[in-house]
Amino acid sequence: MDLQAIRMTVSHLAREAGAALMKNFDQPHQQTVKRYVTDIVTEGDMASEAVILAGLREQFPDHHIVSEEGGGAGNGSAPAETAEYFWYIDPLDGTSNYASNIPLFSVSIGLADRHMRPLVGVVYDPFSDELYSAALGHGTTLNDRPITTSGTLDLQQAMLCSGFPYDSTKQDNNIREWAAFTRRTRGLRRFGSVALEMSYIAAGRLDGLWEQWLNSWDVMAGILLVREAGGAVSDFAGADSKMIYEGRQIVVNNSHLHAAMISLLSEVRSANP
Repeated sequence: MDLQAIRMTVSHLAREAGAALMKNFDQPHQQTVKRYVTDIVTEGDMASEAVILAGLREQFPDHHIVSEEGGGAGNGSAPAETAEYFWYIDPLDGTSNYASNIPLFSVSIGLADRHMRPLVGVVYDPFSDELYSAALGHGTTLNDRPITTSGTLDLQQAMLCSGFPYDSTKQDNNIREWAAFTRRTRGLRRFGSVALEMSYIAAGRLDGLWEQWLNSWDVMAGILLVREAGGAVSDFAGADSKMIYEGRQIVVNNSHLHAAMISLLSEVRSANP
């Protein structure tokens, strides 16, 4: 399998999908609420997904597709039971920003094997025209320039990101962790697109993030971007578990801060089980 060739193909698809998003940006949007009132889908999500699915089905008919808006299964996507490779697609990561015409959103496309090992990752920011891409063993680039994670060594000097679950009734809602990291870091940000936040970590703009209650399509591409740029990715216990790739629990950083972040998460969560 030529991962570099696939990387180029998917980069082109991400740019096409981003162009579809920009056609409807900065104007009123059609919005539909999904399971939770804060979880919405717009015409932009659907237009971007259509572009990506058409391209993947044509180029990789024997691969299975998992896409946030549910358009991946069937119609040219190989069954999950027989496929060796899986695409994880978020056609618009940052839908709430997009719906409010806030220019912080992205297209995220990740390829993994059937064991959920990331092989190719592409995240595209159409507003800034920044394309982050990686292939296993070939490093990470931003608009074809190699990038690496930051050199920040001290958590107190770190700029981190996180977010909160759509389900506001959850007791494990990240409020306590947010409060703890606020006191121990230079600052926290919540951009609303975890794929873009992970891309920023790969580029050294952010130093790290932690989050939970995400999905595989949110994180698969970003995991590879960060690892190929020299960063670390684990669950809250510091392990390389299935929870990472399913998006249920993830810690991402420049690798220098990994032990400190894991330690603080453990401290907070053990004090408030």
